[in-house]
Amino acid sequence: MNMAFRGLGVLALLASAGGPASAQQAAARTTHEVAFKQIAPDLYFLFDFESSNSAVLVTDDGVLVVDTRRHPRDGRDLLDRIRKVTDKPIRWVVNTHFHADHHYGNSVFKAAGATIIAQDETARLMSQVADKEFARREAGFKAQGYDPKEVKLTLPDLTFDHELSIRLGGKEVRLMYFGPGQQAGDTFVLFAHDRIIATPGAFAQHSMPNMAFTSSVENWINLLNKVAAMDVDKILPPHGDVAGRADVKELADFLADEYATVKGAIGKGMPLDVALRTITLDKYKDWRNYGRREQEIRSLYELIQTGRRSYFE
Repeated sequence: MNMAFRGLGVLALLASAGGPASAQQAAARTTHEVAFKQIAPDLYFLFDFESSNSAVLVTDDGVLVVDTRRHPRDGRDLLDRIRKVTDKPIRWVVNTHFHADHHYGNSVFKAAGATIIAQDETARLMSQVADKEFARREAGFKAQGYDPKEVKLTLPDLTFDHELSIRLGGKEVRLMYFGPGQQAGDTFVLFAHDRIIATPGAFAQHSMPNMAFTSSVENWINLLNKVAAMDVDKILPPHGDVAGRADVKELADFLADEYATVKGAIGKGMPLDVALRTITLDKYKDWRNYGRREQEIRSLYELIQTGRRSYFE
């Protein structure tokens, strides 16, 4: 097991222990449903179709949270829901990837006493593109009646390189990094005793992914196939509802198809403007986020032709 810890000692890790919105915006918030459902005796899944999800392990010795949602108000909502289940201390928070809609609730859980953990690359990117992440979400906060000024970047206390085990309440939680997927730092969180795994942005069920951040589509496909072959029953994605291994395999097959299609067009010398008109990916029209098709093609052209990921520049 290859581990590199930064921020806290190993012994500590292994211890078991705004203004008013418009009427239309208000109506949108009223119909915005969030479910906090128990999916195993000790595991809960917060499902927010319009935003981001979280997973929560509850033990006699404390609580572990996977991702903290898109804004401190959402983080407080998650904490309130946890408190209806248990009064045990919040011990750990795992940030699965750098996208801010999964860690802007960190400040709430840090104040509650949690130690925040992330893979090395996730922590680095959280800091590197902090301004860009905030800028691309600020308008959404205002549309939801959330005060952007409440957002406070709260970085991990502890980082790891490839794998990390946390023991809490007699349960082992494994954090695993298989290399870059949708982005560098993509961390999978395995609850082996429940046969459940929580994923980073590398997976969402029946949904066209954002290709702007990946450095290797090939590795992304390989890691999805690895997860699809794991001995687990349920997959907890950061967006979308509870899924299964077949759904992970479906996304791997989609990525292979999309990548081969775009790569083939580039190999034939097809200009980008022609590709945007002719690569329609029609068989995926019923997928969530199909509307970002053109953006995906642009992102793949950039990666294949230049090797650049301009979002990080």
